[in-house]
Amino acid sequence: MEARGCARSRRPLPALLLFVMLPPAAGAAGAADARWSGQGTIPHLQSIFLGRCAEYIAVLSPELRDKNCTAIWEAFKPVLDKDPCSVLPSDYDLFINLSRHSIPRDKSLFWENNHLLVTSYAENGRRFMPLCNVLYGMVGDFLSWCRQKNASGLDYQSCPTSEDCENNPVDSYWKSASIQYAKDSSGVIYVMLNGSEPTGAYPVQGFFADFEIPHLQKDKITRIEIWVMHEIGGSNVESCGEGSVKILEERLKKMGFQYSCINDYKPVKLLQCVQHSTHPDCALNSAATSTQREALSLYAEQSASFVFPLLVALASVAQM
Repeated sequence: MEARGCARSRRPLPALLLFVMLPPAAGAAGAADARWSGQGTIPHLQSIFLGRCAEYIAVLSPELRDKNCTAIWEAFKPVLDKDPCSVLPSDYDLFINLSRHSIPRDKSLFWENNHLLVTSYAENGRRFMPLCNVLYGMVGDFLSWCRQKNASGLDYQSCPTSEDCENNPVDSYWKSASIQYAKDSSGVIYVMLNGSEPTGAYPVQGFFADFEIPHLQKDKITRIEIWVMHEIGGSNVESCGEGSVKILEERLKKMGFQYSCINDYKPVKLLQCVQHSTHPDCALNSAATSTQREALSLYAEQSASFVFPLLVALASVAQM
């Protein structure tokens, strides 16, 4: 099981860059001494953590100004002293309690296998608020951390993943965060899946299946809307009502949730087409076709924050 949040598909830093960033003692050890299969502790972990927390409170959500970033870090820090294969989700309880906050109704966006598309469409929490856009998700997103196996101090060479042991620091962090995120979600719940994923759009064993769906609060949820997105130029492996998507639909029905499923939800597809405006998959059959194509061309020259709301509006016109 891979790490959650918006860092699900984490890519290792280039070896040379990682060597330059590491403290001298860690860099001298060399990659040959790596014990685990995952990336080692990110250099300057505390500074990055506190910086992200401060930015979130000061810039993104000033209504959370009463949050204490130092206290949140101190609640997080004890896992750095634990054996890297003995960190439980419950070890993050105090951290979650201090950093959690409400999630706007109808703004929760769950996902599998498409984190870049999710983060682009969510627009840093302005349009939707996926897990990586809540405070307790953002401070750890794309980061890794662990203690050395048989010594004190952080391991900068490697950290365990689920391939090495179940109770590793990063997976346990995302398990705890996923559970809290699901509990705090309300109203219409949105789920973005990748219908071009070779192994299936809905992993029957994954963070969404194992730690988020079971903790959705039925009395707080109006309905669940699934978007099965297909990559531009990619394979159409699964769509609504097929394969693993059908398994998800049947699970939600059995749990008593009202749900709907949409293939290639138009506003998200328009965002996909920004980088592929001339691809046949992006041909738009409507009265708004020429206008949409002009908007896509304009997007390449202007900022996303200016043009993308126009694309969403055009998508609504096209669906009328």
